[in-house]
Amino acid sequence: MLNLEEKKAALQRELGALNAQLDDLKRRLISGSPATSAHPVATKAGNLVKSASPKTAKARRGELKSAIFSALEKAGSSGVKVLDLAKSLRAKPANVYAWFHAATKRYPGSIEKTGAAAYKLIGKPPEAKPKKAKPGKVKRGKSAKPIKAATKKTKGKARGNARGALAAKIVATLQAAGPSGMTVKDLSTKLNTGYRNLLVWFVTTGKGYPAIKKIAPATYSMTS
Repeated sequence: MLNLEEKKAALQRELGALNAQLDDLKRRLISGSPATSAHPVATKAGNLVKSASPKTAKARRGELKSAIFSALEKAGSSGVKVLDLAKSLRAKPANVYAWFHAATKRYPGSIEKTGAAAYKLIGKPPEAKPKKAKPGKVKRGKSAKPIKAATKKTKGKARGNARGALAAKIVATLQAAGPSGMTVKDLSTKLNTGYRNLLVWFVTTGKGYPAIKKIAPATYSMTS
């Protein structure tokens, strides 16, 4: 969990930088001036339309894809420019550019960049992959539900007992350690419990114990 939190913070910083690049690129594309900043990474066309609901955005992506491939096929080897294509489709230039940026990776060998914000189609448009059918729900007999529910309840009760036993051991050990407290490493050795498991416990369940205080890095004590 700690590793994931660190990765999450790093990704959020990168996302902030990419959003700034996207905003700068929007202004440059709309004004027609050349883009000097790094192009943003767009994983899905249409992500820039914030006000659209998920269903609406999905429909627009499908429509945009069909319209762009149709225009590329008609243009042939001469290709199309993003600004001209956006104007003819009545779409935002930033959205069209984001679509092309992702499409060059999604359809390798089908779309080629011919210049600044200009692209052409190589061969025929790629065929859409058929959607995989979702497996149907298996109907269970009436007798199966109580058994399944009882199994989950038993497992949940066992896990709750285990967590409660660990919490009791941690509290008792910290009380015995006094005001000087104890490091998570020493606590792990004393309780014969995984070091990472204890770290996770302190940053999650341990926060529900107001008497437990962090007095130093990875060191905790019980207040009187």
